[in-house]
Amino acid sequence: MNYDVFISYSRRDSKIAEEICSALTDAGLTFFIDKEGIEAGQNFPEVLADAVDSSTVFLFLASQNSFKSKFTRGEVTYAFNHKHSGTIIPYIIDGSETMPPDLELMLGNFNWRRKELCPIRTALIEDIRKAIEHPEEGTVGGRHVMSPRKKKALIGSAVAVVVLLVIAAVLFALSNNRDKQDNNEALAASRHFEQLISEADSLVRSADLQKDAPTSLETTGEQIASLQQACQALDSAMAVRDRYEDSPFKGLFGKELDSHYAAARTRLDSIHSAWAAYARESYELYKISHRDSERENVLSCIRYALSIKPDAELETIQENLNR
Repeated sequence: MNYDVFISYSRRDSKIAEEICSALTDAGLTFFIDKEGIEAGQNFPEVLADAVDSSTVFLFLASQNSFKSKFTRGEVTYAFNHKHSGTIIPYIIDGSETMPPDLELMLGNFNWRRKELCPIRTALIEDIRKAIEHPEEGTVGGRHVMSPRKKKALIGSAVAVVVLLVIAAVLFALSNNRDKQDNNEALAASRHFEQLISEADSLVRSADLQKDAPTSLETTGEQIASLQQACQALDSAMAVRDRYEDSPFKGLFGKELDSHYAAARTRLDSIHSAWAAYARESYELYKISHRDSERENVLSCIRYALSIKPDAELETIQENLNR
C-alpha cells in the first residue's frame, strides 16, 4: 500500500502524533504510523523500510524524546539515504534548540519547521501538500538528484538550465529571507502582544488597590484612569491579534482577550453607574436645599461619571448648575 506520509515519532509524543494524524485525515491525506508495534513474525526493520519507501513524504516529529529513540534515528537515517530531501520534513514539536551531532550532520541544512511557527492544520499541511506535488526535487543521501523535468531541460539547453537554477537559487534565497523576516516580525509582535496583556492586568490590579484604599473617594479619578488605560492596552493587543488572524502565525496569539476586556469595561460601567446615581440623588437634594456644598458635590459626581462615558441627562444637569 502507498501512503502520502510516513510519521516517524517517539511513543512518548503520541498525543501530538495523534493530533497530526487527525489533521492529515481531515485533509484527505493517507499516512503510515506505527502505533501498536510490528506484528509477531514480521521483520521489524524491513516493515518500516517498506513503509518509508511506500510513502511520498517522511515527517520526522523532532523532540528530545525522538532524539533519544534508536528506532526514530534509524528511520531518519534510512529516509536520508533513500528519499529526496524535498520530501523529508523535520518538525520540532517541543521547542528543542539542539540536536544530536549525527542528526545535525544529516539534516542540518534542511528547512526545519517549528510547531509554534508552523501550526499543524495550516502551514504544516500546506508544506506536506507541496512536498507531495514535487517529490523528486532535492538530494538523496546528500547526492544531488535531478527530476526528469530538469533532465529534459538540460538536454535541450544546458545554458537555460544553468540560468533557471541560478534564478531558482535567488528566488529561494529571497523566499527564505522573507520567511525569516516574517517569522521575526511575528515573534516580535507576539512579545508585544504579551506585554500589552501584562500591562493591562497590572493596571486592573492597580485600580483594585485604589478602590480599596482608605481614601477611595480621593483615588476615584486614578482608579478610572487605570481602568481606561487597561482597556486601551487590550484594544492594542486585539489589533495585534487581528493582524495575524488569517496567518500561519495565528497560534502565537491564542490567549483569550475578550474576557479580559469585558471585565475591565464592566468595572468602568459599574463605577459610572454608581457616580451617576450619586449625582442624581445629590441633585434632588440640591433642588431642595440650594446649598453651594451640595451643588459642588453634584458637579464632582457628574465629573467622575462623564470621565468614563457620555450621559445626556448628566450633561444637562451640569449645564443647569453652571449657569
